Amino acid sequence: MIGSYHPEIPVYHPCTALLLDDDEDFLASLKAVLGRDAAVLGYSSPGCALKCLSRAQEIADDTFDVFERYSSHAEGAGAEVGDHLLLLKSSRLRQLAMSGSRFEMISVVIVDQVMPATSGLEFCSNIADMGVKTILLTGQMSDEATIAAFNDGLIDRFVSKNDPDALGKIKAMMGELHREYMADKLEPLTKALRVSGNHSLDRFDTVELMRSIHNLFPYSEYYYLPNSRGFLLRDIEGQEQFCLIGNMREQAEMGDIVEDMVGTCAESEGLRQGRLVAWDFFDDFGDDEPWHNRLGDLVFPCRQVGDLVWSLIPAERLPFRTNLVDPSWSSYRARMQAKPINWVGGGSGVS
Repeated sequence: MIGSYHPEIPVYHPCTALLLDDDEDFLASLKAVLGRDAAVLGYSSPGCALKCLSRAQEIADDTFDVFERYSSHAEGAGAEVGDHLLLLKSSRLRQLAMSGSRFEMISVVIVDQVMPATSGLEFCSNIADMGVKTILLTGQMSDEATIAAFNDGLIDRFVSKNDPDALGKIKAMMGELHREYMADKLEPLTKALRVSGNHSLDRFDTVELMRSIHNLFPYSEYYYLPNSRGFLLRDIEGQEQFCLIGNMREQAEMGDIVEDMVGTCAESEGLRQGRLVAWDFFDDFGDDEPWHNRLGDLVFPCRQVGDLVWSLIPAERLPFRTNLVDPSWSSYRARMQAKPINWVGGGSGVS
């Protein structure tokens, strides 16, 4: 479920998958195999599975709450009395990137159709409003009820346990559905960023740039931070880089700002000539130090793709502190692999 950049998804990180099957031997075997690449929890009890999903849904609802209703009248913004305005809370995106519970969201549920307490389709119907993606395991290649459920959108995929390539298909489906889950959850944010016009998420050169960076630094997570105009990147072991992105026009304007504040200097000339890229001088760095006193921390040598300039910045050079609670997807995945069947944790699932 780890992949490179997807322009329709401004924030991406792995999540947990949930398996539900009354055959605990089969369940343990499937959990062990899938757990080599994904974080997987296994359940033979539908009740325990529902408790786990309910907690995961609460985390997801809180995590993706990046908007706030703005009740004051905004004069000059085209708003009239009675209009409802929404603010995109950019600070929440940075908080999301630092969240220790981000992996605990459940994006994909894999459920057996034939179980004594409830059928797989009944279980999928019970969780239909949670927004998770579902894969139904059937005993045969297809049946009318399964096909009808798929056509009606009750389930997202189905695969027969008797299919000789069932495991490969499940793995591929998990990756596809996780991306769909993230795209669904982030659709309001994506629309807001596109309407604002203050981003370069879906530009062809941005897509190519992020793919190239993935070859240099194989990130498993990325977070677009609008204020900072770039992506915080993290690999499976928790190592961090920041890809700072700007365009030639913006950087020339930044050079003018620098010259106005401190006079002509190497930084102002480098920005105007496309040799340097600068952090947003008006970003929140968590202290009161004026930006013009810290140019050495905010301006970096860069490369150019089209009219974009970019620099890959190590985490220790970031002007803000990350304070990540649990940085490693690898360690989280291993802990989930060790959880027993029907585990229902209290508090943080990383314990």
